[in-house]
Amino acid sequence: MSDISNSGTMLVPVDPPPGYYIDDEGKRSSLPMVEQVLTAILNHRNWVIGAIAGCLLLGLLVTFLATPKYTSTARIEILPDSPVATSVEGQRDRALINELSFYNTQYSLLKSRSLAERVVRAGNLTADKDFIAAFNLDNPEVGMSSAERGNLTNEAVEALLDQLTVTPLRTSSLVDISISTPSPKLSAKIADLWVSQFLQATIDRRFAATSDARRYLETRLDTLRQNLEASERALISYATEKGIVTITSQTDVNGKTQSQTLIASDIAQIGKALTEARQLRIAAEADLSNTLTGAAQLNALTIGNLRQKRAEAEAELARLRTTFENDYPAVVSARALVATLDRSIAAETSRSSQGNRQAYNAAVKRERDLQAALQTLTDKYNAQQRESIQMAILQREVDSNRQLYEGLLQRYKEIGVAGVGTNNISVVDRAKVPDKPSSPSLIFNVALALLAGFGLAAATVFILEKLDSSIRDPQDVTTQFGLPLLGTIPEIFDQPLAEAITDKKSMIYEAYLSLMTNLTFLTTHGAPRTIMLTSSRPKEGKSNSSLCLATVLAATGKSVVMVDADVRNPSLNRYLDIPNDRGLSHYLSGDDDIDSMISKLPTYGFSILTAGKTPPNAAELLGGDRFDLLLETLLGRFDHVLIDSPPLLGLADAPLIARRVEGVLFTIEANSTKKRTIATSLARLRMSGAKLFGAIVTKVGAKNQAYGYGYGYGYGFSYGDTGKDKN
Repeated sequence: MSDISNSGTMLVPVDPPPGYYIDDEGKRSSLPMVEQVLTAILNHRNWVIGAIAGCLLLGLLVTFLATPKYTSTARIEILPDSPVATSVEGQRDRALINELSFYNTQYSLLKSRSLAERVVRAGNLTADKDFIAAFNLDNPEVGMSSAERGNLTNEAVEALLDQLTVTPLRTSSLVDISISTPSPKLSAKIADLWVSQFLQATIDRRFAATSDARRYLETRLDTLRQNLEASERALISYATEKGIVTITSQTDVNGKTQSQTLIASDIAQIGKALTEARQLRIAAEADLSNTLTGAAQLNALTIGNLRQKRAEAEAELARLRTTFENDYPAVVSARALVATLDRSIAAETSRSSQGNRQAYNAAVKRERDLQAALQTLTDKYNAQQRESIQMAILQREVDSNRQLYEGLLQRYKEIGVAGVGTNNISVVDRAKVPDKPSSPSLIFNVALALLAGFGLAAATVFILEKLDSSIRDPQDVTTQFGLPLLGTIPEIFDQPLAEAITDKKSMIYEAYLSLMTNLTFLTTHGAPRTIMLTSSRPKEGKSNSSLCLATVLAATGKSVVMVDADVRNPSLNRYLDIPNDRGLSHYLSGDDDIDSMISKLPTYGFSILTAGKTPPNAAELLGGDRFDLLLETLLGRFDHVLIDSPPLLGLADAPLIARRVEGVLFTIEANSTKKRTIATSLARLRMSGAKLFGAIVTKVGAKNQAYGYGYGYGYGFSYGDTGKDKN
């Protein structure tokens, strides 16, 4: 619940309408966005239906009037590298290829103007009658100039490019080339021509590139050959000048040359011989004190035999001594034999030791000779190493020139092999003659027309909504103008309002009864005794509201009089079909016979003071003291005085009356009166010092249903009357 206040009056409790709800902070929130959109569509449904129907009709007309076209498609495969391998070593130096860039280039080439020109020339399409008829081109004539033929070719090229579609197949190397023309055979012919010319153009570009590359490589090879020869001559000349003799040379995997000179080879050999000599000298030194090794091995057997014989002679001597004396001849003879053998053993042993000494001396001499030779060669090698720095520089230059030359020579050979009839493009499917047209497609065109219709309808609704500044949601009078919404009056069509207000079961009666109920909360004494009803402009429903409110007040047992203060354009007398001979204008002009001016209306239960004749000075009469006297007189006779005043805009009458009554009910026509007009009118009322009770929104109809108003809106007016049509 929310309270609507009026300065100096009681608070009026007003329930939020069904189009609103109270949020967690107690604020009244508007409709959700989806409902607002649906409401806008319903409010402008005729425009929506018209836009969709118009686009649909246009789509159908385009479909049935368009020339049928037949699409023929050929499929090719495009690979980044040629699928043909060669036996040339290193022919494929595989590098990282940007496939996306490669394929985008191929797609652009497929759609290029140069390819279209090749197709036109290859198929002689400018002289093809079917092609000329299909694209409405001029027939070539014998006397045509070269410029005219060029223009005709350009037109044919443009026509082909307009009908070409290149469609890559996702996640594959396949590409579809489609051509659409009014002739199925022509479509297949051009599609095949396009594929074949693309293949031929690719081969032509490859051969052209190969020829240019070969010429360039030949020039570079000649230069590199000369550089290599010059560097080799410089290397050989330097080696000869410095006496550097190269025995062997090897080239590693990096192309660097490793050479071995004569001195290095001699050093290696002498070093090896020195090692062997040192080993022999050590062995000879070990044999000096040994008579059984080394050179002494030659006398070892003789010494062994002598020692064996001495042992035998010593044994024989010992045996004889056991039997004979020392001077016995046999003993003397045996002792002499032992002495002889001892001298022989000593002589042979001396001879063996002398042989080891000679072998040792020879080994020492050889070791010293080799050391001296190695030192000499080492000195020469060190000197040569200092001189070989420049030689190494020259060798590196030779290696670099050789690598460049061999690499370029290999590339030259590869170009010769790769250019021989290889291609990375192949035809997968040839174009076939289509058996049915591809366009126009009824389903596609209808769907596209519906989509365009929905878009146009949405744009139309959006523009109309932006241009429409009228009151569609009655609650806007509260949120935008600060006026309490005291009542919303439905629009009726099935019967006159004057008849509907007399039926207490009608929606109109219930609506005004709700309005009267809200009025009873405005003052401490119940419903205000003097109320003026006005509006921004004519025909907003203020007179009807005055009539209906007076009827409802009278039905409660109150005495009510209604004053038609619109003396410039009186309407109540015509609406109620009563005379207007004498009325308000006469009383304000000085006629005091008010009883003859007031007419009773038994049908409605209240009395009425008509406007009377139209005076020339309406504003002066309404602003005079006689109007205050009239209100005092009427309040003395009736419980309530309702004044139907003129509209606010353009007239001074309503503000003059407004400040003399308890309060004003401002009438607003839904879906019609502009918000700027309402704001201007309210500003005039507030400037006059009038007290605004609130607003009545009239003629609430189907456009306001989404806000909880209109036909079947939920006031509870017809509670219990479910069997009747609520209009």
